Amino acid sequence: MLWIFLGILFISIAIGLPIAFGLGIAAVIMALLSDIPLSIVVEQSIRGVNNFPLLAIPFFILVGEVMSSGGIARRLMDLAAALVGFIKGGLGQVAITGSMFFGGISGSAVADTAATGAMMIPSMKEQGYSGPQATAINTVSSVIGIIIPPSIPLILFGIVTETSISRLFIAGIVPGMLIGFGLMVTTYILASIQHAGETRKFRLDVLWHAFKASAFALVLPVIVIGGIIGGVFTATEAAVAALLYSLFISLVIYREIKISDLWGMCVRTARMTGMVLLLLAFATVIAWFLTINMVPQTLVQQVQAITQDPFWLLLIVAGLLLLVGFVMDLTPAMVIMAPMLTPIVTSVGIDAAYFGVLMAFVLGIGLLTPPVGTCLYVGCGVGRVTMEQLVRAMLPYYCALLVVLVILIAFPGLVTWLPDLTAVRGS
Repeated sequence: MLWIFLGILFISIAIGLPIAFGLGIAAVIMALLSDIPLSIVVEQSIRGVNNFPLLAIPFFILVGEVMSSGGIARRLMDLAAALVGFIKGGLGQVAITGSMFFGGISGSAVADTAATGAMMIPSMKEQGYSGPQATAINTVSSVIGIIIPPSIPLILFGIVTETSISRLFIAGIVPGMLIGFGLMVTTYILASIQHAGETRKFRLDVLWHAFKASAFALVLPVIVIGGIIGGVFTATEAAVAALLYSLFISLVIYREIKISDLWGMCVRTARMTGMVLLLLAFATVIAWFLTINMVPQTLVQQVQAITQDPFWLLLIVAGLLLLVGFVMDLTPAMVIMAPMLTPIVTSVGIDAAYFGVLMAFVLGIGLLTPPVGTCLYVGCGVGRVTMEQLVRAMLPYYCALLVVLVILIAFPGLVTWLPDLTAVRGS
């Protein structure tokens, strides 16, 4: 069954068939070969999407839409400029810090690439950055958005592996900040060598003005993260609260969107949500077939025969996920691979929430690598550069991301200490 599934999946990728349809075809063929009624396929697919925490996905996507159009993202970028604009690298540092703010609310790497890139790349070019350099910084920093909570990939991981989404969110805070720090250090070094990125003098009055202008926007991450840590609500409820608050400040306080604009936002949200749910529905069927055929259990035994050392096991799994990220987008890779790999790592005592964050990070790197990297294509469009130019400019940042990855594998306590401290268990 595993080889049948993989064969159909690779054929689907090769001919350009959407992954969701490839999974659906694989599910039907596996049912027919197993002499299982097709009604089981329908039943399992419905079970995959009939899950209350999934409501967080459309709500967080819609929050990102409201942020981009309602003036929230722009004010957060202004605050980032006042905070770190004096550091060597100038607007490069601002773009990374802004991605940390933006990613801490939207949960989408693609949305981050499009929103921050459109705002920052033209200004960065004026400060001496080349088009590829400016685009590379904005594109690579988007991976922070899928680690710092809220995170759509972490929501999917929690659902398919039955891991607490709230615990996953809290586990992503420190790694997200560490990734941002690594990218800022890299930008500092490159700016020193290339003499790009004008710095501005740090002014307390400018910082105070930017803070006051973005004060309402800064409440959003407090609602999401503070509410979960404080046990006020679950991750799903946090998504609803964040949406209601973002709508309020965009419509009533900033007044940069109208009621009529909401229809277009909802349509775009529905399209993206539909793609995710279709993938999840058919991936649930595939996971069920593989489970009844003892595939995960067999994989656990085979990997344990190679090594039971957590460090080397995680290196092997990370290497596998990097290869998967080259040929498959993050969402299908997460819903397909997470149910198979999680039992392997938890069998040697690795925390499931820690592995979820690590998996999201590794597959997030896949968003930045050709030939399938979604963020690369978005970055090329926003920055108006070729794929070759962008990949060449991103090489130092690939190295920085891999260094952070090795640090997280070598020191898992960096990820687990905060969720252990807060003892967050809600979904």
